Amino acid sequence: MSIRFTTPGVHHLALRSADLPRSRRFYEGILGFPVVLEAPNIFLFVAGGTAVAIRGPEAGTPSGDRFDPFRVGLDHVALACEDADELARVAGALEGAGVESTGIRTDPTLNRQYVAFKDPDRIAWELYMAPNEAVRAADAYLAGLARKDLSQVPFAADVTFESPLSPETRGAARVRALLEGLFPAIKGVRVVQHICQGEYVATRFDLETTFGVLPVLDRLHVAGGELKAIRPFYDPRLLLAPVAARV
Repeated sequence: MSIRFTTPGVHHLALRSADLPRSRRFYEGILGFPVVLEAPNIFLFVAGGTAVAIRGPEAGTPSGDRFDPFRVGLDHVALACEDADELARVAGALEGAGVESTGIRTDPTLNRQYVAFKDPDRIAWELYMAPNEAVRAADAYLAGLARKDLSQVPFAADVTFESPLSPETRGAARVRALLEGLFPAIKGVRVVQHICQGEYVATRFDLETTFGVLPVLDRLHVAGGELKAIRPFYDPRLLLAPVAARV
């Protein structure tokens, strides 16, 4: 009978280095990963949500040892990349910093782009395209508001929308009509940050309106690549002021 682990995934990754100060200069100084812990012969940095520990050599570590991806054990470490522009930026920055890399290539197995590079111990890393469906749906929604064209927004048939100034509206056609009613007041959208956890995205953005700039925090539920619920939070006084002035 199989063990069947119950786990949310990798807690941390530990790598061995032949020269710990050299590795720290690479990971922190060149790549820019934040070091969050250091102790004798080890430091730890965070890449996204994954902790990576780099250990220095021990008594049994062969002098001048180098990583070999063709030996049994670790082949390479791949970090996810959700944006093609970020992949291109990193590929160029690696080249500019003199880091050995492949440039942008395409994995024939999954047809995804990546850039592979090596650390000073020749440990192989990749930055690998892995678009986040929830963030992609959020971006499509905000881009639709900015363009005043919701035709490419992946609304679920039973999507709901609720805001400080409107009760819950259900159904793609009704939500689309409600949002299109806002178009005359919208001048632009500037995304500040996406925070994603599973099927939920919290997005901070500035909504540029004819009344001024409105900071908004959207809570979006995305399932199967479709927007199931949109719940914006904002201070409504900016939008209510013109109405109050006419009373």
